[in-house]
Amino acid sequence: LDIVQHLPIQSILALRQTSRSFYAVTHLRSLWALLLRTHVQEQNIPIPHLNGRSLDILAASELEQLTRHALALRSNWTNPNPDAKRIIDFYKPTEPDSRIIFMQFLPGRGNRWLISVTMTAQPRKFVVQCWNVAVPQPVCVAELTHMDGPYGGVIINDDPSSPAIMVMQTEILTIDFEEEDPESAFVPLSAIDGIREIHLLSGNTLVTRRPGDGGEVSIWDLNDSPCEKIQLVNPSLLQNDRCQAMHLRDDYMVIVRQQTVEFYSTIPRPNIIATPGAPISYPLAQHRFQWRADTVNMSERVSRHATRSHRPSPINIVVRFGSIYPWPVNILHHFVLTPNPTYVPGRETSLYNLPYLAQPTPMQTIGSPVRLFAPSSVALGRYGTALWLDSHTEDWMGPSDCGQRLAGKILTTTGESPSVNPQDGSQASMVFHVRNDDLWNKVAIDEESGRIAVGYVNGSITLFEYA
Repeated sequence: LDIVQHLPIQSILALRQTSRSFYAVTHLRSLWALLLRTHVQEQNIPIPHLNGRSLDILAASELEQLTRHALALRSNWTNPNPDAKRIIDFYKPTEPDSRIIFMQFLPGRGNRWLISVTMTAQPRKFVVQCWNVAVPQPVCVAELTHMDGPYGGVIINDDPSSPAIMVMQTEILTIDFEEEDPESAFVPLSAIDGIREIHLLSGNTLVTRRPGDGGEVSIWDLNDSPCEKIQLVNPSLLQNDRCQAMHLRDDYMVIVRQQTVEFYSTIPRPNIIATPGAPISYPLAQHRFQWRADTVNMSERVSRHATRSHRPSPINIVVRFGSIYPWPVNILHHFVLTPNPTYVPGRETSLYNLPYLAQPTPMQTIGSPVRLFAPSSVALGRYGTALWLDSHTEDWMGPSDCGQRLAGKILTTTGESPSVNPQDGSQASMVFHVRNDDLWNKVAIDEESGRIAVGYVNGSITLFEYA
């Protein structure tokens, strides 16, 4: 086993054909458990078709299939031109002036559900739908039409074990996947008071921001009756600096605004000066970017090493900065929040025990041109895939005033070798698809199932499958 574990999978399968002894050895459960761990898990490669099952109960043949499927998907996914095994067009709204404004795959739950939001101009309404994409033709299993007041966005729970699946406006919802009537499948669980910007839902914790200048960030406990647990306030902000991305873990929180990265303790403490309302927490540390961000995507990177050592995992941040013009720059900047080597897990987070270094580490810049008024979108996966829509199509169609590219790159984190060669680091490493018009406007990614969903300005959705 010490020798076989270092061989490529195809060599092991070839070795199986040489003798009865090797045939028996290459069918051992212990071998495939070892290969799955060393070739897949320790390389932080997603495992398709696992569907929440424990590896401890799987037979040798099942472990072999998981290993082969994971490596085959990885090989195809990281190919310069990945081969889509299936492309499905679905959901074409009948109302004119409909467009997809939100899409995201539900984490966990068998990797089979996609949430989409369609906006229709006349009459103005928002349709939230949940799709089963693990069937030959995706089918809508839940639908909710929202027409009252301004649309405040949809946030998906990052904890698949929580009954609260999503929040819309100030209402926390779950989905009855067994309900036969899609219009009855969205089930309200609870709601919070007031007008709030919704930013993050993690387990039973909801994070909101009060609109307007100086709007404080509030952390809500949704257990039993929702209540405001703590407020996060940054007195150094001189103007409305809206929140772009958030990360919540244990007793700390990271907030990325348009120009700052802030670290907070989430442990409630009595205010120094007695004031009504929830306790207030101020930044433990912060970093200020040189420019204001137009869009920010942030995702904690899956790291088996960090999980085993009970330490924080690196956090990828992809930023498209704004400019002095009414359009953003044609570059994606990749930063990493690097785990603090002096951080002591289990000890309370403080100024002297921060989980991450306060200054994000710049890793690489990626050329991603967007034409004036052309749609663009970025999605960031937990396994390091950055996926985006841009206007770089000259390599395929020559000079043109329209056209879009669905491109991606596997991002490296601190501790890995960042790309310093401009020919290597500044370009997309995968081009999934190209089209000769500007109809795409939203993108969603599920690395574990090898799926990409693209939304259109006319309300349609296309599903690409690579597993």
